[in-house]
Amino acid sequence: MAPEKEASYDALFRDDGEYALWLKPESEVRDILKRIIDRLAGEFDAPVFEPHITIASGIRMNVDEMVGRLEGVAKTADPMTLYLGDTDFLDSYYRSLFIRIAPNDALLALREHSLREFRLEHEPYLPHISLMYREMDSGKKQKIIEKVGKRFDLVFIPDKIHLVRISGPTETWEELLHVPLVAR
Repeated sequence: MAPEKEASYDALFRDDGEYALWLKPESEVRDILKRIIDRLAGEFDAPVFEPHITIASGIRMNVDEMVGRLEGVAKTADPMTLYLGDTDFLDSYYRSLFIRIAPNDALLALREHSLREFRLEHEPYLPHISLMYREMDSGKKQKIIEKVGKRFDLVFIPDKIHLVRISGPTETWEELLHVPLVAR
């Protein structure tokens, strides 16, 4: 695995694509979720991706501006503990099968600040970690939930926010950088 980039980026990297801000679980929680994502991807011909909670997406601006705004968001974030809960599904490709995250004031404030800083529309927010991206009927999704588990009582404390290029298929998604969340 390549070393993580911390608050730095390749100055030659220029892309007019789309970016997102993620929180990613670390260590054991990440490993548990990644095994499930990889297993479901293999079993149901779905894409593989890193476990994450999307804070904001649809970001389109130059890299230098994004870096400055991200550092500002990270400096104002309150410490948070994230609790994973029930497994659920929607009739949506990117929310096909997911684990709900219990919203809390710090997470919601981070999202609102991110939307303002990156000039994004305020839309309803469903904090979650996706387990599978794939269109499929709800009966199959219910059976998958019975296999993977109806509830995940896992907890993690994010310590960085990640800027990820999400243009194109998931295998081309790339983390541009991460910035430590400054504990206050």
